[in-house]
Amino acid sequence: MAYQGKPAHQQIADDLRQRILDGVYQIGDKLPSEAELMDEYGVSRIVIRQAAEALQNEGLVTKKRGAGTFVREQRPLRRRISGDLYGKRPTSSPMKRQTESEGRRSEWEYQTRRTAATKAIAERLAIESGADVVRTAYRFFADDEPVMLSTSYEPHALIAGTPVEQPEGGPITGVVPRMDAIGQHITHVVEDVNARAPRPYETEQLHIAPGVPVITITRTYYVDDRPVETCDMVVPADRYTLSYTIPLPPHAA
Repeated sequence: MAYQGKPAHQQIADDLRQRILDGVYQIGDKLPSEAELMDEYGVSRIVIRQAAEALQNEGLVTKKRGAGTFVREQRPLRRRISGDLYGKRPTSSPMKRQTESEGRRSEWEYQTRRTAATKAIAERLAIESGADVVRTAYRFFADDEPVMLSTSYEPHALIAGTPVEQPEGGPITGVVPRMDAIGQHITHVVEDVNARAPRPYETEQLHIAPGVPVITITRTYYVDDRPVETCDMVVPADRYTLSYTIPLPPHAA
C-alpha cells in the first residue's frame, strides 16, 4: 500500500475502522496480530501500534494483555437512567428499581457527611454559600459491575432532626419518597446533560475503557420553586442511553 497525504498509521486506522463499521470485524472479534498487519500493510511494528492506539482512543477496540486486540461493543445497552423514571411517583430509589427491572442485582456503596456548601452548590440549592449541606457520594453497581457515580447535596436545615436526615440511614430511600415523608412533595425535576472525557478517578471507579467518554447529568429536585436536592451523576457513555418520555398538554378542542 502506498501512503500519501495522511501519516501511514492514520490511513491504516481508517482502513481498520471501516472494516469494523462494515462488520468485517464484529463485536468480540480479534483483530489480526501485529505481525499479520505488518505483512498486510508493509509497515513497521510501531506504525501498527500507533494505528491500534488510535482505534483504542476512539473506543472501537480494547487490548487484552497477552491475548491481542478485540472489537468492543459500540451500541450502548438500552438502560433508561433518566427521562421516564417518574412516570409514576416512586416509592424507592429509581436507580434500584430500574436496575432490578432489567433482571440485574442492584447494590450501592456510599459515604455521607455534613459539609459547607460551595458557591456553586449554594446557587443550585438557593441557599447561602457556606451553609450546611448533607453530601452523599454513591457508587452504583449492577451485578457487581460499577455503572454510575452520583454525588448529592441536600440543605441540612431542611432535613435536620427528621427521620430522613441521613439519606441512607433510615427505612426510606430515594429522594422523592424521603421528601414525601417529611411533607416536602417534589413537583418537578430539572436535568442538564453533557458529555466529556472521564477524570482519572472516574476511569478507575467505573472501569472505563480508553476512548470512552462519560455522560454527566446535573439533576435538581424542586418543591414548586424551592430546590430541595441537587446531584451530579456520571455514567460511561458505552453502557447507557438516555431515553426521555416527554408528556404534552392535552389538545385543546
